Amino acid sequence: MHRSAQNTDHLEEEVRGNGIEMGRQLFLILTITLALGASQAKLELNTDPSPVVVKAGETVNLKCLLKVEKMPLDMKRLMVQWYNRGKLVAEYDEKLTINKPEVSMSIDALTKGDATLTITKPTHEHSGNYRCYVYYATDQVMKQITLQVDDPNKPKEEDIDLGISDTIIKSKVDKIIDLFSTFDRKLDVLIRDSKKCSPKK
Repeated sequence: MHRSAQNTDHLEEEVRGNGIEMGRQLFLILTITLALGASQAKLELNTDPSPVVVKAGETVNLKCLLKVEKMPLDMKRLMVQWYNRGKLVAEYDEKLTINKPEVSMSIDALTKGDATLTITKPTHEHSGNYRCYVYYATDQVMKQITLQVDDPNKPKEEDIDLGISDTIIKSKVDKIIDLFSTFDRKLDVLIRDSKKCSPKK
């Protein structure tokens, strides 16, 4: 009986020790994986100089070219968002979502690091700031492009009932909406990545 009890205690200690060692190994693997993912990202964005000026009706490409150290891109770790006036107009997050019929992006181009936003038949209503948010692995970068559409049908300044202070307030509100939307999407990415890195039971 005494020898049996000793054997049981020894077995319990061995199991406990193996569990601790396995936990250490999993933690080490997770740390190395995250470190490698961060080192391989180092995201860079390049855009055209602002403002981009076009005539009404002319197709315009708002360039947003991304570059990472290790190509080709891992599309499962990539998310791209285009915002205009606080509204999400286009998004890639494992699938392409377009919220305006005159706007388009190319998934084939995205695989090569080209997140260009194309606008067909733009009018003065398309003028404004366009923000390209790119998330890749643990990196996040944003570039802003100002689009100016020369439209003869644009209402005269005196016909626009919008004061300077109202314009400033609207611009600030747009930025706040962008920040909240970006934070929400980034949180989703972090949750998704953490689930991928978690060991399966």
